[in-house]
Amino acid sequence: MKRIYILIFSLIVICIEIAGQNTGVILHGSPMNAEFMYSSDYYKIGISKVYPFIQYLSVDALGKGDLDNNPVLFDSVTCEKYELKIRSANEVELLNTKCNKVEWSFVFEEKKFFVRSFTPSFSSANGLKLTFGKRLNHTTLLGLMKEENVSILPALLHLPDMGTFAIRCSKPDVNVGYYTDRRADNSYISIMLPAIMNAEKSLEYSFEVVNIYQPFPEAENSAFDVYRRNYLNLFQINPTVMGFANNSVSDACAFTLFMSSMLALKTPPLVDSLKATDLLRMSLDRYMHGLLSYGMHGYHIDHYPYNSLDAFPSLVIASCNYVKGSNDLEWAKNNYEKIKIWLDKQMLRDRDGDGLVEYEFSGNTGSWPLDYKDFVRPANWWDTIGYGHIDGFSNTLTYDALNLFAELCYRLGKQEEAVLYTEKAALLKKNYFSTLFNPKSGVIAGWKSADGELHDYYFLVVNSMAIYYNLVPVKYHKPIMKRLFKKMDQMGLKSFKNGLPGNIIPVKKLDYVTMNNNKRYGASDNDDGSDGFQIYENGGLSLNWTYYTLKALEIAGLDNEYNRVSTDLLYGLNKGMFQGYVSKDKTNDWRKWNGESWGYEGYLCDGYMVIMAIYEKMMLQP
Repeated sequence: MKRIYILIFSLIVICIEIAGQNTGVILHGSPMNAEFMYSSDYYKIGISKVYPFIQYLSVDALGKGDLDNNPVLFDSVTCEKYELKIRSANEVELLNTKCNKVEWSFVFEEKKFFVRSFTPSFSSANGLKLTFGKRLNHTTLLGLMKEENVSILPALLHLPDMGTFAIRCSKPDVNVGYYTDRRADNSYISIMLPAIMNAEKSLEYSFEVVNIYQPFPEAENSAFDVYRRNYLNLFQINPTVMGFANNSVSDACAFTLFMSSMLALKTPPLVDSLKATDLLRMSLDRYMHGLLSYGMHGYHIDHYPYNSLDAFPSLVIASCNYVKGSNDLEWAKNNYEKIKIWLDKQMLRDRDGDGLVEYEFSGNTGSWPLDYKDFVRPANWWDTIGYGHIDGFSNTLTYDALNLFAELCYRLGKQEEAVLYTEKAALLKKNYFSTLFNPKSGVIAGWKSADGELHDYYFLVVNSMAIYYNLVPVKYHKPIMKRLFKKMDQMGLKSFKNGLPGNIIPVKKLDYVTMNNNKRYGASDNDDGSDGFQIYENGGLSLNWTYYTLKALEIAGLDNEYNRVSTDLLYGLNKGMFQGYVSKDKTNDWRKWNGESWGYEGYLCDGYMVIMAIYEKMMLQP
């Protein structure tokens, strides 16, 4: 059976190569004026005599010579202080003509290059800068952060859809600058390699092309190129947050941290002793010490009078997964009370004692204020859809958080607490399906508002998560997923190369929540929501949450549907179709069903959790 899957994936790759054109990422870097070029099958670098020297840098982690994408922003300084000396085909030096000393040198090997500092930098007191344009690639530095904008080596420099460099330094635990600027017209990610201090003789940095992924039999087959190249795509660190974020130039979101924790559990060591769980702990510690992120009350984008209903369960899941993955019981003991407070605050939102938590806003049709002064966001990640009161999405995560915290209590010898939270989870499960299942459609509704109405827009994401987290009776697994796929077919969705929709039919105007009824983000003039349908969260296609749909199809035993979705998603992933810009304000992370781009982030890392599904599927094959 495993060979059959490999054959299928191989055919996909062949089709992709035949298709030819890249319809996804826009990558046009600095103009080619470098005085020296070095290229292997793994990376290509261009060096200029003008500071900051590195004018071109591309990487192909698979060693296939795909090196035409240059995301470097070469912000040159007008000066004549340097002379570039080419020592050989593999070595160049930058001579400071003012003091007649070699300041920097570059030495190149097939999968690695070295940057050496010999004298204190004349051009910049901070060292050698390397800058990447956000619109060219959402590059991120994956390393432990000592303080804001200061990261510690070794670390990984990851360029999504391209590859990864492991960066090391001859000096242990050296601090490097890590900066971003999210201004719309000047967004970038940069790192600064310190030059030597006066007392030092030299300082050497190495950039080694690496592939970090969880291996499985046959993983080296070319059918799984996208898996090996993009395994780390979910991990993005924002240097001002000092933790995981939507991307390196975007907001941190408490309600997505649990996804990073799920991948961290299955990620091998990153570089030397650095692990993904270390980065997870760093992010969690920020929240433990009061970090507020998007979706939390008090964050500077404050449309949340209350925390979103999925924020605390996400933090609890991430904390429990950290302990599970690291076996760091000392951290668990030190932070137990804080984790418990998060979960207890969540369960206080079960106001009627039925186990299901309720958002403070009613979710009634037409109840959402849309003007700027009174504007509020709905209950969860889907922040333009009117999820309120009993939210089917957030309650799936709450259920997982209760079970994981009960396991943690058992590990810490807290038996009474373990029993208490196990009982709370059982009560939630008892009432979830009966409360949210809509017998008219045969699927689970997105939310049940305070007036008792079920709001059912054939939510693919809610039903998939409910099945994955075992909140749906087994006999309903297959019928629910078949109904959802039948509805997609009836609505005309034939291809999943651009992702999957969260909802399959339009969300009514009075159940959709954008400030001032903004059409740019899927709002409508028509009462039935039809004129906003397929734009952004109103039925738009994205990679987000596709992991859960694949897992639900697998659980339901719907192999044909699974293969159809996974084949199309692999095509999109291989083509880099989920990041990049098509215009100043439209990006590829959300699309209409015809492929027209309606995103705005440029890169939304959440969806790349689907990479896990590839690994898990292959590990199950005989």
